[in-house]
Amino acid sequence: MSSVLDQYGDLARFAVTDDLKQRFHISDDWHFAIPKLVEWRDCDAFAHVNHTAYLTWYESLRNLYFEALGHPRHAMDVPGPVMKHLETDYLRGIAYHTPICVTGRVVSMRNTSMVMTYATWDAEGCCNSSTQLFVMVVNETGEKAPIPEALRAAIIALDDPETA
Repeated sequence: MSSVLDQYGDLARFAVTDDLKQRFHISDDWHFAIPKLVEWRDCDAFAHVNHTAYLTWYESLRNLYFEALGHPRHAMDVPGPVMKHLETDYLRGIAYHTPICVTGRVVSMRNTSMVMTYATWDAEGCCNSSTQLFVMVVNETGEKAPIPEALRAAIIALDDPETA
C-alpha cells in the first residue's frame, strides 16, 4: 500500500494510520479513512446519529476515494459510480460531538460494477457498517461502462479486491 500512497500524493492524507487504528480499534484491512466529529446536523430528536447521516458520510468518502485515486470529479462524460443496492447494519448509536472515523474500501470488482464496504468507528470500535453495489455509468448518456483501467489499477493497488 505504501507505493500507492506515494503514487497518489493526495491519498496519503486519507491513510488509516497507526494512530487511527489505536484510537478507533480499526482492523488492518482498512486503508482509506476520514476522521471527523459528529455534528449537530447529523443527529435526530433522539440525540443520536440519524440513519441518513451514515449514508451521507459514506457518499462523501466514496467521492474522495475516487478523486484521491485520480478519477475525475463529477465528469458527465466519464464513467462514475451509480448505486444499485445497499445494506446497512446499525450496531450502536453515536451521540453529538463524538470523535469518529469513517472508512471505506472496494472489496470486489467486475467489468462495470464494484462492491464497496464502509464502517464508522468510535473509541469503542465499529458502530455501523454498510455494503453497497455500484454500477459505472456515463451520466451524459446513462450507459453502463467499464471501470476505467487507471481507476481499476489504483483500486487493486490500494484494496486488493476480488476481481472477475
